Amino acid sequence: MKRVACILALLCMLTPLAANSEGYYYTLSLSLFPYLSIPHYQDDIPMRTAAGGEVSIGALGYRKSRYDLSLELRYRGTTASISHGFYRARGFDSVGVDLRFAYQLKEQLALFTALGTEVNYYRNVDSVFASFSAALGAEFLLSYNPSYRLSLTIPLTIHLRKEITAIQTAVGLRYQYFPKGGGP
Repeated sequence: MKRVACILALLCMLTPLAANSEGYYYTLSLSLFPYLSIPHYQDDIPMRTAAGGEVSIGALGYRKSRYDLSLELRYRGTTASISHGFYRARGFDSVGVDLRFAYQLKEQLALFTALGTEVNYYRNVDSVFASFSAALGAEFLLSYNPSYRLSLTIPLTIHLRKEITAIQTAVGLRYQYFPKGGGP
């Protein structure tokens, strides 16, 4: 929790400094994904299947020419797994931070990568665990003008936990707002 508070404090201090420059932006991203988890231990179920959704907001993003860099806060909710006999893996919620980098290949296409860390909370159980994630994906520009960009995102994310490695393939929307212009 101290980590999240430090990150929020840092964002509050840096946001006014960056907001005066052209190319600075705010962002909101939404995505839905299947969550395929592979346990690191001997189990009757080789892979558990669940679903989830993710919301991320960024108050510290900057775009220059073909490059795009942002720091984003993220919430991820994952459902309980599909039942296997009498067993069903618990669902959980995650709160974390991502550092995201994108490179514009063409006017309508960008590739991006993101590295993140998060704190996860199992639902209905007093259990908290940390994890890390890495994403790689494509971003397709749907609509834009100098003050905003709306894109379709298709990331592939690896979610690393102590006892599980999970794979997420998502489809999402990403909205970037440029208060001083400097969009595409």
